[in-house]
Amino acid sequence: MPLPRSTTLGAIRVAREAAAVIRRSAQPRLPRFRAAPADLATATDLRVQKLVRSWLKATHADHAVVGAEFGGLAEMDLSRPTWFVDPVDGTTNLVRGIPHCACSLAFWDGQRLVLGVVADVARRRLYWAEAGRGAYEGHRRLRASPVRRLDRAVLATGFPPTRAFDPDDNLAEFSSVFRRSRDVRRTGSAAIDLAWVAAGRLDCYWEQRCGPWHWAAGVLIVREAGGKATTYAGLEWHPGDADLVASNGPVHTALIESFIDARAGAGFGVRPPQSVSTAAPRSAPGATPSEASAPSAGC
Repeated sequence: MPLPRSTTLGAIRVAREAAAVIRRSAQPRLPRFRAAPADLATATDLRVQKLVRSWLKATHADHAVVGAEFGGLAEMDLSRPTWFVDPVDGTTNLVRGIPHCACSLAFWDGQRLVLGVVADVARRRLYWAEAGRGAYEGHRRLRASPVRRLDRAVLATGFPPTRAFDPDDNLAEFSSVFRRSRDVRRTGSAAIDLAWVAAGRLDCYWEQRCGPWHWAAGVLIVREAGGKATTYAGLEWHPGDADLVASNGPVHTALIESFIDARAGAGFGVRPPQSVSTAAPRSAPGATPSEASAPSAGC
């Protein structure tokens, strides 16, 4: 069943309003820590959360809402229509006055991702996609880059907030590609990184143990721009999976192979796909569990 146009337009409107709230907010002085010192929340997160929650309550009261400020993964049941909401993606940037953060909204209809919206706060740009209808920056259709060689690819990544105490910290993956690629960026906003993969500014983004609210909107935007989004095991990414590789497509296999080899060399193996609530489990031949495979609240 096609997504009602009013739902898409409403999500775009509330994402723009959220971005305006973030722009008007003073630089936070007293951030709140979640599970780790690298995982922050601020009063601005809570203001945007209230804005989005009010819209959802008024328009989609029967839908579930999942996000770091909405109960986290404990609230996720993929058999239900669900919104994945990240009020401020890039909170550390916001706290330090770095003008690079986004508001991210995605809608899962009970079977698949059907809507993704990412509002780039500082640049006043809006990225969005509907399943089967393409990806856009405003009114401009997006296409992932045609780069086919890893040595010509510009990549982006991030590091998990658990890195202070968990040795599975993305350094093995990073080390496997930073000399083989043109360059690697670390911008601090997964949602914008994914939007830039869709726009062809980046050729790949990868990361691990982020909550699905960080990734879901950007994943759909990448796919609708002609790119790919999988787990490290090469399986199609679903909300709840603990790692993500999103690329333009042509460089995807080389990246997956590099990450698998790097993780094996570091003694980590490849995580199996997550089995979340009523979502059907997917098998990954040869995958081995990680001691810390669950997504974190923040990234």
